[in-house]
Amino acid sequence: MNTDFSATIRCVDGKKREFHFARINSVAIYFHVSVVDDNRKLITGTLAMNEAGQWKLRERELPDWFLKAEPELCDMVAVKEGR
Repeated sequence: MNTDFSATIRCVDGKKREFHFARINSVAIYFHVSVVDDNRKLITGTLAMNEAGQWKLRERELPDWFLKAEPELCDMVAVKEGR
């Protein structure tokens, strides 16, 4: 499986943004997700699997458009993981 990939997602603010995913293997498997905002600032989050086996963002203090993209981000990871 390719551990790094990118996906373009239309966010709730109507803008298409390219999110970059990097799979990290440690005790648990998780993905760092990064994207550049309108001010060219890099914003990062972490997707980790919860107790129910669903991918979820760990951070809650992200821009609203990033948080609301969570379902699409999780779907991208699930597809890459073959689930």
